[in-house]
Amino acid sequence: MSKGKTPASVPSNLRERLYEKLLDPTYASAYVNEALLEGDEVIFKTAVADVIRARGVVKIAKKAGINRSTVFKTLKPETRTSFTTFHSLLCACGINFSTQPMLDIKRTKKAIKATSSRRL
Repeated sequence: MSKGKTPASVPSNLRERLYEKLLDPTYASAYVNEALLEGDEVIFKTAVADVIRARGVVKIAKKAGINRSTVFKTLKPETRTSFTTFHSLLCACGINFSTQPMLDIKRTKKAIKATSSRRL
């Protein structure tokens, strides 16, 4: 590690580089899609939060027509957020939800198992 750099500054630098990449709609879309495919709500919400923070929370709140404080609450993993809110926020970021056939059998079984365990 070079002189003057602390371990705490490294994650910040990585975050800055991630946020820079997330300004690209194609990259941001792929990032959110991969998180969605994990089948874990916290991972998905964290990815959406990263995209929103990269683009500016206040700016995205205005574009989505959502109160700024609601957006800040939405960024917390433990907050329950409606599909409509996620849809509005992602659209404001230039990202749309879509579906596609699942080609990976292992991922399909994992997703089905995760979904069915939540319904119980």
